Amino acid sequence: MKTIHKSAFEPVQPQGSKGDGGNDGYLPKDKHYYQLYAPINPKEKAAKAAEKLGNDFAKVKAQWGGRGGRGISMFTFAYNDKYEGVPKDISMGLQGLRSLHKTITFASYGAADLETDFFELDDTDWDRILGGAVPDPDRIVGLDYSVLGEVIRHIMACDVDEEEARMDLPPGLDEKIELNRLSRVNATRILNGNLQTGHIERYFRANSAFALSELRDHVVGVYEAAKLAIAAAPPVDIAVVDAVFLVFRRNLFPRQSTAAASVAVDAIIGYFFEACDVFDPSPSSRGLPGATP
Repeated sequence: MKTIHKSAFEPVQPQGSKGDGGNDGYLPKDKHYYQLYAPINPKEKAAKAAEKLGNDFAKVKAQWGGRGGRGISMFTFAYNDKYEGVPKDISMGLQGLRSLHKTITFASYGAADLETDFFELDDTDWDRILGGAVPDPDRIVGLDYSVLGEVIRHIMACDVDEEEARMDLPPGLDEKIELNRLSRVNATRILNGNLQTGHIERYFRANSAFALSELRDHVVGVYEAAKLAIAAAPPVDIAVVDAVFLVFRRNLFPRQSTAAASVAVDAIIGYFFEACDVFDPSPSSRGLPGATP
């Protein structure tokens, strides 16, 4: 916040038994106050966080808000939601405060909000905030810190009872597959993957817009690289379009991954295939699908 707002933001340090008065930092000119709660396991602490929300606002109103709270225009509760969204208890607590204080804006601030603000800064600020140079993920052997890896891990970790499978295929998907002239095996992978794209949509509902564009750019890059690889060494036993697809699919698997990741990879392919963000809905006469940037 100091990097974003410069001198306009003032952090507040607790003062002995007086604490911080429910205020971890604020923008005095805007009368905007922030309170932070960062439990390690947010699901277990949602009720406590909602209680803290109410108590901290009461403190801010009493100690910082002036007569009748007129010194407060906005109160933001920053919560370590681990990209899962603000729990119902906190949302209801915010709604309750809004109904009691009509002239004050109440908001939550989660991990996705923090990520969005962070990526609006430049890399010099990143280095300073993180306390050193930001490592290049491609040079960290054995680990995958990319958005692709995060989405794959998210899908693999989803419980069966949380499955967000579709009951029907989206209109036109079969036609896109036919136009791209994929084999029945690869077409089935796309169709099955598309049925699981609810998991991906759930992930991006809880994350920043940066994550979606980053994943899309990565998938398109992998696809373009697969096209170049097959163009340099055309197959003799299968169709060019299927050769491109197989190289593309294989290169989406994270390092040191197992066959269990195949469901997640196919879900990602099905998600972007439906959106026409990778495959061209009207491929060239050579049977080699294009890519839309």
